[in-house]
Amino acid sequence: MTFKNFSYLFPGYPIFCIISALLSIIPIPSHYRAGNIAIIAIGLWSFGGNVIAATNTIVWHGNLRNPHPVWGDISQAYFSVMNFGLSSATLHVQYTLWRVARNRKLWMTPRQRRWQKFWAYFFGYGVPILFVVLHYIVQGHRYNVVEDLGPTPTTYLTTMSFAIYYIWDPIFCIIAFVFAILTFITCRRYQKEVTNMFNLSKKHSANEYRRLFLLTGVLVFIHFPFTFWVVVVNAVKYDVDPWISWDDTHFDYMRIEYWSRSVVESIDGMAAGWSVSYWAVGLTGYFYFLCYGTGSESLRQYKQAISYVLRHLGFKSKPSTTTITAGVEASVDKVDTKGWSMPFFARRQKQDTGVLSSVGQTGTTTLVPPEGLGDKHTSEDLKGDSAEKLPHNQDQDQDVTVFTPTSMATTGAKDNDKLSGSDREKEKDLEAQKDKWEATAEETEEVGF
Repeated sequence: MTFKNFSYLFPGYPIFCIISALLSIIPIPSHYRAGNIAIIAIGLWSFGGNVIAATNTIVWHGNLRNPHPVWGDISQAYFSVMNFGLSSATLHVQYTLWRVARNRKLWMTPRQRRWQKFWAYFFGYGVPILFVVLHYIVQGHRYNVVEDLGPTPTTYLTTMSFAIYYIWDPIFCIIAFVFAILTFITCRRYQKEVTNMFNLSKKHSANEYRRLFLLTGVLVFIHFPFTFWVVVVNAVKYDVDPWISWDDTHFDYMRIEYWSRSVVESIDGMAAGWSVSYWAVGLTGYFYFLCYGTGSESLRQYKQAISYVLRHLGFKSKPSTTTITAGVEASVDKVDTKGWSMPFFARRQKQDTGVLSSVGQTGTTTLVPPEGLGDKHTSEDLKGDSAEKLPHNQDQDQDVTVFTPTSMATTGAKDNDKLSGSDREKEKDLEAQKDKWEATAEETEEVGF
């Protein structure tokens, strides 16, 4: 194995890209349900790039054949704009994160949502297609066939090439990084308002928002040095000719050049430089999965998919229960109850002894709410066919407050009398936010990333 040419790529690189392609499509269904158009675009660009790279390095390993020239056109066009697809879609995601933080609003009118979808599609797919056209202006000939790599794009290095093609990828990264800084500053300034906003959301959570912000910023931080390096290498290492005319650039445009291993070895630094570019393509799927495929919603859907497969294989799953230990606060993103469609956060007050295992009907979660909500029961009241035995102090029968859907909906004035002034104000604020959300839910849509 030698690193003077690209023969070392087979068979490890194709396998690496195939795994990367699979990882790229795994998170897409969950983001499709959430309406995250730009995030889906990032995954699709990564998926397509890895499929083409794996195919080319398998088919063209050790040969220079060109059985299907149309495939060469597709490959060179895709690789010439893949970076723009990733950077422009990431820019839109980062801009949307900043806009949500600035306005402190997740909801928009149907007209605003249509415009938001339009710009998401434009940055996710329209901008890369635009650069296909711009690249054609500075494309010297049809494409190159490189042994062990297959068809590769070609660019005639002129001053025009940098003005309309090379420079825009790092510019997109710089703009996205600026929006990331603005998002961080805005979130720190309005931290409480942003958190309350996500508490009312059906599709998004504050943790998801922070995750998108941090990991999108990391992607920009990683992508920018690579794109900047490409610009510097092309400007310094190779001769840059002045732009003369369209005819000069496209002279004998339909020719296809073939580069064998010996040609690659004769060009100093070519194997190392292009290897960096190709391994970067393979890494995109892994970064995408780590950034957008490991959130709580995605993990929940993975578990559902695994359970679906196991059920059809004859395995049966046990009914789910929730155990809350004393002294630990538990938060629930969504509580499925009648008459209450907002997120609700339940808190278990610290007890002197014992652990509360609260189980209602099969598959139903029962939680301990904030002080003042719920029905009073003793551990003796909870003993029965549908409840588990509660460990408690042998010398004292301890009272606990059990939160059920029924008790939440039927909490009366006698419980309100027991609330302190601050708790009563918090309950009023929560009710006001609930009423406001219900009044606008039917007329607005939530933003997508």
